[in-house]
Amino acid sequence: MVIEYTPHAAQMEIHRARGFRFRTVCTGRRFGKTLCMAAELLDRGGGDPLSPAEKALAESAAQGVGCGEAGRVRDYAWVAPTYGVAERGVEAFRTIAPDIARIVGRMPARAEFNGAAGPCRVWFLSADNPDSIRGFGFRGIVLDEAAAVPSSVWNYVLRPTLAQTLGWAVFISTPMGRNWFYDMFTRGVEGQAGFKSFTFPSNVSPYFPAKEWDEARRTLPEDVFRQEYMAEFLEDSAGVFRGIEGCLVGEDPADNGGRGNKSGIGPVVVGCDIAKHTDWTVLIAMEARTGRCLAMERFNRLDWPVQRERIAGFVKKWRGRLVMDATGVGDPVFDDLRRELPAAEGFRITAQSKRELVQGLMVAVEQRRVAWPAGPVGSGSGQWQYAGVGSQNEREELAQRRGGAEGNREALPTAHCTLQTGPWEVLTAEMKRYEYVAGPSGQVTYSAPSGYHDDCVMALALAVWGCRAAGVEPGRMARLPARGGGTAVLGLV
Repeated sequence: MVIEYTPHAAQMEIHRARGFRFRTVCTGRRFGKTLCMAAELLDRGGGDPLSPAEKALAESAAQGVGCGEAGRVRDYAWVAPTYGVAERGVEAFRTIAPDIARIVGRMPARAEFNGAAGPCRVWFLSADNPDSIRGFGFRGIVLDEAAAVPSSVWNYVLRPTLAQTLGWAVFISTPMGRNWFYDMFTRGVEGQAGFKSFTFPSNVSPYFPAKEWDEARRTLPEDVFRQEYMAEFLEDSAGVFRGIEGCLVGEDPADNGGRGNKSGIGPVVVGCDIAKHTDWTVLIAMEARTGRCLAMERFNRLDWPVQRERIAGFVKKWRGRLVMDATGVGDPVFDDLRRELPAAEGFRITAQSKRELVQGLMVAVEQRRVAWPAGPVGSGSGQWQYAGVGSQNEREELAQRRGGAEGNREALPTAHCTLQTGPWEVLTAEMKRYEYVAGPSGQVTYSAPSGYHDDCVMALALAVWGCRAAGVEPGRMARLPARGGGTAVLGLV
């Protein structure tokens, strides 16, 4: 099998370390990490040895190779923060193996080819839909832009898919602060068994233009250049919002047992960003006086009547004043909602008003005038959802049985118990990867990177703007250590 790929020296160094089970590859932009991993999957596809468990099953079933009929096809995964980012992996396969790999399907797509020991499939999956990954068993995983993927997706969803095959994983990414990707990188640096780490700046690649390197160094803010091009792990990621960690609280600050806006909570503003095409509709309830985020809902692919009902229900539950994006597709939606929620206010987003909206949120974050949970209560990574279970006793019974579901899928139907990435984790990830670009005139524009969403960011920004529009400036949060080493919101300074 011949592929159209010639590795440069740094890529070759990564390939030579394939004997390590877990590799972390931290590089600057345009290093060539996507092509590097696509080539490695094609090269080793089907050639990875059987695990002891597979050998035992193969011998007992007398099937020869793999675990029964399904084991004859060897599955690998390419997982990215969104399907849009995963498509870059698909394009890499098309580029270097146009006559070898056949691309099948869409969202999720898969690449099929014949490897050294038989047919192989590489599944291109999205970390923002982790439930779709359950049930797979992979021989290897490439986690693309790993720094932008919640840690819960790796710990609770992806890692178990490698258990039976004793499979491997490669984490490739540009750094994004010192999050869990940094922790994985540190394991390799420390020489922990089975771990290997690499870090390369963009210009290590012979294909990266020297002129672009010099231009980026001259024109970009220093922290942006160090993170995005030199691949340095900074204390705080070089994005739009500085001081995000100072805005995270250790537990849900005011869910109030799910009962909505009752005693002890002041006036509430609900920021709402309406889904456009493949985006998400996001609702964030914020206590106007303190800037505390009280609750959040995030959903997509729902018919408008269902969305309208959920939005109105959320606003009424928190007795809040709705502030929503009324631009484009949001305009008729806003008019429809206003008939049911007369106090609702629309915000028309233009290039100028979006700058002002985002900059208002930047100030609120930097001055710690807004706060949201770091993640679900307890572990801070992922949360169990109990669907179709009515009574508290039933929910508690299912919670006790959860351990059995983790080890045995038949113990508890997935329709009843599924692990989902918490919406607060999604918000934090969106905040950390938000970008700005300075145009030729020096005018700055803000957006999520290509292939990513910014619905949570915009909903939060609208909530902050709504507080100010109501004549309330969210107050600076005072914090003391909370349970579990987090922080707790105590009041105003």
